[in-house]
Amino acid sequence: MADPRKPGWNVVAAICAPSGQDAAVLADLLREWGAHIRPCADGEALAAAVADPALSLMLFTDEALETHAAALAGALQAQPAWSDLPLIVFSAQATSGGSQAQWAFLRRFANLTVLGRPSPPNVLRAAFDAACRARAWQFTVREQMQSLSASAVQLEQRVLERTSELIAEVETRKRIETALNEARKLEAIGRMTGGVAHDFNNLLQVIQGATTLLPLVEPGSERFERALHAIQRAASRGAKLTHQLLAFGRRQALAGGALDLGKLLDEMRDLLQQSVRERITLDMRIAPGLWLADADATQLEVALLNLAVNAKDAMPDGGRIVVGAGNLELPSPDVPEAELHGEFVRLTVSDTGSGMSPEVAAQAFDPFFTTKPLGAGTGLGLSQVYGFAKQSGGTAWIDSSPAGTTVSILLPRSAALEAEERDEPAPGTASALPAGIRVLCVEDDPEVAEATLDILDNLGCDARLARDAQEALAQPLAEFDLVFSDVVMPGQLDGIGLARRIRAQHPELPILLVSGYVLAPERLQGLSIGVLPKPYTQEELRRALARLLAPR
Repeated sequence: MADPRKPGWNVVAAICAPSGQDAAVLADLLREWGAHIRPCADGEALAAAVADPALSLMLFTDEALETHAAALAGALQAQPAWSDLPLIVFSAQATSGGSQAQWAFLRRFANLTVLGRPSPPNVLRAAFDAACRARAWQFTVREQMQSLSASAVQLEQRVLERTSELIAEVETRKRIETALNEARKLEAIGRMTGGVAHDFNNLLQVIQGATTLLPLVEPGSERFERALHAIQRAASRGAKLTHQLLAFGRRQALAGGALDLGKLLDEMRDLLQQSVRERITLDMRIAPGLWLADADATQLEVALLNLAVNAKDAMPDGGRIVVGAGNLELPSPDVPEAELHGEFVRLTVSDTGSGMSPEVAAQAFDPFFTTKPLGAGTGLGLSQVYGFAKQSGGTAWIDSSPAGTTVSILLPRSAALEAEERDEPAPGTASALPAGIRVLCVEDDPEVAEATLDILDNLGCDARLARDAQEALAQPLAEFDLVFSDVVMPGQLDGIGLARRIRAQHPELPILLVSGYVLAPERLQGLSIGVLPKPYTQEELRRALARLLAPR
């Protein structure tokens, strides 16, 4: 801090003493002590001096204070935060004690020194030096505040710059992650395309070879029957493959309904045991009071078989498979899917194999991803499990360690009453198909339409063909017993749109939709109709028709 008594100290002192020679005497003394004098003749000049940031102190007499008190008070109140201007007042009443009103008035000014009038020069010098030192500290505080303010502005600017950099980095990372996700999708699609092409080429080769052989052999012979059965097996394998693909892509119309998992697992026990060989022990652990699940029974059976076969392959030297089922309310710390809430049925398939590495487990649900040797697996089993679970309104995940692997499937609890659903007849107990039923068949593909009409004719149906939804709606619908329509068709209305239009006009008319691909399966919700997946056999069509016609 600068010392006001040293040469070069820039002290500016304002003097307001309107009577006699007080102003001149004070000015001479302060100049000797190195001060620059700023005379103030009135209240306006006094207020301007207080506002000057270079002012060091102010001296005035008591009559000047009384005359310009209002102007001084206003100027002092307007000082910046760092400033507390030192004031020295010369009062003729200081030595006589003065009145209470006089001192109450003087106490209104904060940094105030009162000297008697007249006052010895050495007393004034002491007050002058003290005021200059106090003001010098205030100037130091001002400089520090200015420095802090500049630093704050600089820091804020740096924060803004760094924030902009971070935002740019986050956006760049998002773009990279998006590109990586797209690359992974393309990789999965590439694997899927290659896998589908490989499997279907094999199936087509079987069909092509069998159809080449059939005209060359005697009908009804052993070679004829073998060729015919080869075609049927290839078609069945192709249908299973497409069902798995559609379940993974969530483009299959699953036949949801109240499903008793405990009963289904008990019925599948022998089938599962046969699938995993005698060297593997199969245990069932069904929790008591198990809720009904809302799921497609056929797809669940396929999922269980896929999981059982995968577990078997993970234990070439034998081991144990445990199939469990229990109730679960979400959210739960045991479930990694944070978006699901409500009541679910949890189905688990655990094995005592060597487990998966984290990298393998992270890709296990990808289509055509497999660690099995070429020809030992398609890589669609787990992807079908995941697609089925997600489309059913649940999820699936994998927990794996060196001690074994557990695949969990969550299925939503059915809203149907437990007692009512358990008393219903088992699926497949439909009544016989009535003879001569009138069916409106809606199919745009000529070859599929011809084959469908032949099957309906074999079933004893009186079928009429419509090429699209508009042609179907133009028919006298009240004359038909059932509408049998494809889902994917050209025109403004597809099969689902047609079903909604018919349901609005003829609420009681049975409708059966058939398709191997549904663009938005959720559109089927709320429609009281039957759904039959392609490809289907004549017997499967007969059962589907019988179930829909039984109430009539």
